[in-house]
Amino acid sequence: MSALVLMGKTQRRSLKNIIRKIILSFAFFAKTALASSEAGAYFVYEYGKMYEAEHQSQSMDLSAKILFQNPMSFYWNAANMESNGGKIALFSASFPFSINSYVLEPAVLFGKGAWEKGDFSYFYGKPNLPFVLGFGMSFYRGPNSITANYMLCNGKIVNNRGDEELFNSDLYIYNAFYKFNASKNFNLYAGFASLNAEAAGALTAENQGYFLFPYLFYETSGHLNAKTVYGMTNLNVESASVEYGIYFGALVAVSDSNSGNLHYKYRKKFADYYGEKEILRDFYHLHIKGSGIAFSILSIQTKKIRLGENYIQYGVKKPLAIPFGNFFSSGNFNNTEEKMSAKDAFLFGLTANVYYYFH
Repeated sequence: MSALVLMGKTQRRSLKNIIRKIILSFAFFAKTALASSEAGAYFVYEYGKMYEAEHQSQSMDLSAKILFQNPMSFYWNAANMESNGGKIALFSASFPFSINSYVLEPAVLFGKGAWEKGDFSYFYGKPNLPFVLGFGMSFYRGPNSITANYMLCNGKIVNNRGDEELFNSDLYIYNAFYKFNASKNFNLYAGFASLNAEAAGALTAENQGYFLFPYLFYETSGHLNAKTVYGMTNLNVESASVEYGIYFGALVAVSDSNSGNLHYKYRKKFADYYGEKEILRDFYHLHIKGSGIAFSILSIQTKKIRLGENYIQYGVKKPLAIPFGNFFSSGNFNNTEEKMSAKDAFLFGLTANVYYYFH
């Protein structure tokens, strides 16, 4: 147990160290202050905020981001889940180089995340993201570009003491898309993405930490594989002092494969109510194929405003999304007890952003 406690403390210290280094990166970017350096901040209504810094040169692009999630709750599959907040640190670097009229740009991504106490309705726990690791390659020629990315990450759910793992999952994601810059203000995108996830875990009264937990043990494992295609277009319009933007797009699952099982038994003092037998059963199949999301993003922001030798720019963005297909109509995402008001629908996802450009 002491080793597990030490591991949890080490992970928290490691995340703090990463955040500290990213904050130092902000100072470094501000100090170097080359023409293509910038810093930004995003504030999403109710959900949280993100700070980023980016520095671009002819041979290397660096980007650092810190995301802070506010305390929140959401409803899924007849369960109300709660989180006391969390944070994720991301760092990426790319290295563009030219070969005649072609530009190649390999890239790497590293991330780490941790959350505060949470409640998954059926058990207590909180997410933990030990690592995210990504690799990518972009190819540019004239108005055309092709980008391919591969990302793997390990996600866990640990108990609220943070000293014991409840569930462990490995996710593998790859994505490839084509972009056509039709003009300065009009772009087209088409892509393909795949997700493969494997997860397993076990709950006991000991790792839950409260005496009313009804199970002697509760074990589960499963996998999910889904493939999607998507398309998007964006249009930008400018006036003398303001820039307007609109994105339209859709994503749809074209194949899916998923399975899993549960194995559990109730504790003796609950057996009179629920039975004494060990239960082994399969998950119901998630019907993802044919389901998807149609979306748009509306934005308005100022043009760059000069502040001494530097520039500032600010604005707002509003996403809109319409899910469709069996996966979303099955009741998993419908909370009949709480309907979204017109005010909440308007504010949902509303994001204020500000950028500062160094010259």
